[in-house]
Amino acid sequence: MKAPSNTIESSLAPAPAGELLAPHTSYTILDIERLFEADSALLGEDPYALAAPPNTVRARRSDWRVFTRFCAERQYLPLPAAPAVLRAFLEASFEGSESKSVATVERYLSTIAHAHTLTDLPDPTKTAQVKGAYRHLSRGRPSSQPKAALRGGHIDHALEHFKTNHAASDLRAKALLATAYCTMARRAELVALQVKDLSFNAESADGVALIRNTKAGREEPRYLSADAVKWLKAWMDHADIKQGAVFRRFTPRRTIGQTAIAPQEVARIVQRIGLAVNATGVYGATAWPASHISAHSTRIGAAHDLAANGIDLTSIMHSGGWNDPKMPRYYTRELAAQESGMARMMKARKET
Repeated sequence: MKAPSNTIESSLAPAPAGELLAPHTSYTILDIERLFEADSALLGEDPYALAAPPNTVRARRSDWRVFTRFCAERQYLPLPAAPAVLRAFLEASFEGSESKSVATVERYLSTIAHAHTLTDLPDPTKTAQVKGAYRHLSRGRPSSQPKAALRGGHIDHALEHFKTNHAASDLRAKALLATAYCTMARRAELVALQVKDLSFNAESADGVALIRNTKAGREEPRYLSADAVKWLKAWMDHADIKQGAVFRRFTPRRTIGQTAIAPQEVARIVQRIGLAVNATGVYGATAWPASHISAHSTRIGAAHDLAANGIDLTSIMHSGGWNDPKMPRYYTRELAAQESGMARMMKARKET
């Protein structure tokens, strides 16, 4: 079959990939497209190749589909991918009809690099051609739309004023919100909470929650504030939850079910709280952000509050289950600027 005229000349022909990937085998384009699937033929001899947190595996699988679909439409070989193919992919991602954010394209490149690493192939994302194209095309574009931060004042105000016509839903929402803030848990970690993971201290009225860290693949005890314990008890008593999932779905008849809510529901609950609280008009300085609220907003807000109270970076990382300081530094960058050497000097000059 003759290649179309727009085929990149420097890309490899879409011939059997076995010679390129493994001796004496003949992988098909379909095998390549299914690289990140559980039954991947390319990774059959390595049962640990896809060992990663579930969210990471899902993201890589989705990103790889985007790239292989792009290649299939143009008859480019996705693995190994020539630098010129990646250059065209970057142009389509940034300048196509559905322009992607810098953060999304960075994730695409990370997945493509990981695909080549898994199959022992040279990483094309490290070539000068791809790096140059990325720098040029991403210049001047915002890295991502920052999520709103929900700080302690927002949380306290919602716990006091949030109210709808469904008492059980309100109790669940308040328990979820208070728990999300003080544990700094991700949405998947919140919905995975079981009754057996909770430990309450009768004397101090606070407690501990065992969080299953979805990024690091480990269990971590996180602090539960007195408010979180109060609302957790109120919710579980009302719902008569003595074992199993803590945050449960409602049935179509609005009765309390037995299964946990989906991770996507966490963001919807937080957004509903914000809309209801702001609609009361009784908030002053504690008005919730009008947009960009997500399930991550409590995590970001808690990081802000910890930094504003002088908590060191190591302790912030421990509180939020971070292994790398990159993200907590990113979340608290505005506060860091306000406490920088220049900021302190200018404040001192005003005081003299």
